[in-house]
Amino acid sequence: MSTARVLFVDDEPRILDGLRRSLRGRRGEWDMEFAVGGAQALEVLAAAPYDVVVSDMRMPGMDGAQLLTEISKTWPGTARVVLSGHIEEEAIVQVAMAGHRFLTKPSDPESLTGVIEQLLLRTSGSHPGPARRIAGAIRSVPVLPGHADGIAALLSPGATVEAAVCAATHDIGLAAKLLQLSNSRFFGARPRNYSLEAIVHAMGVPMIQAVAEAGDRSWSPPGWYPDTAPVLEATWCHARATARLVERVASPANRPQAQAAALLQDVGLVICLAHTDGEAAATVDLEAGTRDGVPFRDAAVELLHLWGVQPPIIAAVAHRDTPHRPDPTGLGVAGAVRTAHLLVAQVEHGSGPDDQELALLLAHPQLQAQGVDWRQAAEEAVRQAEPSACGAAGRG
Repeated sequence: MSTARVLFVDDEPRILDGLRRSLRGRRGEWDMEFAVGGAQALEVLAAAPYDVVVSDMRMPGMDGAQLLTEISKTWPGTARVVLSGHIEEEAIVQVAMAGHRFLTKPSDPESLTGVIEQLLLRTSGSHPGPARRIAGAIRSVPVLPGHADGIAALLSPGATVEAAVCAATHDIGLAAKLLQLSNSRFFGARPRNYSLEAIVHAMGVPMIQAVAEAGDRSWSPPGWYPDTAPVLEATWCHARATARLVERVASPANRPQAQAAALLQDVGLVICLAHTDGEAAATVDLEAGTRDGVPFRDAAVELLHLWGVQPPIIAAVAHRDTPHRPDPTGLGVAGAVRTAHLLVAQVEHGSGPDDQELALLLAHPQLQAQGVDWRQAAEEAVRQAEPSACGAAGRG
């Protein structure tokens, strides 16, 4: 196994010297390079690939956002970390689009090395490099075809908190980005739980509006591979229905993470079916669920890992299609999402090979205690998620 390569970038040599000293104990594990400014960093990257780049934000000439954006385009397999002090409000959203993880200065060595170690891990066992490159190129998840106007209407000037919450729960990409940013003190107080509603309240409507606008600009607009619009719409409706249903399936403690995982369950399909102008054409196989041989789900899990989304959410997305045998004491996040997914799929497609598993899940004490007709609840969730019921912006 090759030695991990980590590049640190700052315009102040004394800061880099401090990093050298604090990370001396890692010299046997990592091949570390220290670049003074963005231009020198690009020269270093052009000479050899790096696994992780840690960059300051405020630098003269080429700032951190410009550097990391260029890295996302040219070296998408490189994980990107922002390590910075105070950032002006107008620059915060640029950081949100450019980086994978965000640390404030001064950052203790344990926090910095912990983030780097996480980013050195690849989640795909069979396609580690390609999955990282697909996920690493993503700065934001695009709005689905036909939904942009509706999301923009929800987040128009004067939007209420309720409208911003609605937008976050009707846009897979905005939901994913807010979950990423909720881990950083750059973007507002960290909510006690990870419900999207709590995150919107913590960040405030202006920040939500700015993040959504920046995400739109980063695609300008996205292109989609041919004949994929019906699949994307069906995926969105399934995610919305599952998210609605899982609010009833999951325990109160697990509900916020289960709802998020349900919304993001097929984010891999969305990022794999989108492309930008000038991007090299990929081979997309809808039937196999792959892009250049990489399963959509592998790309999803890698993206959420890069973005630092909470592990229970990532695990639920990763195992959405894995037969589940829950602990008798509780379904957990993954079990709740799997149950809601199977119920919604049964309504959408009729009986199938997972019916026996679903019957066992519905017999779980957590669900039996509620006395709910789960088939009827699933039918209601599907009706509420249909385009005719909620419109392109998800007005349901």
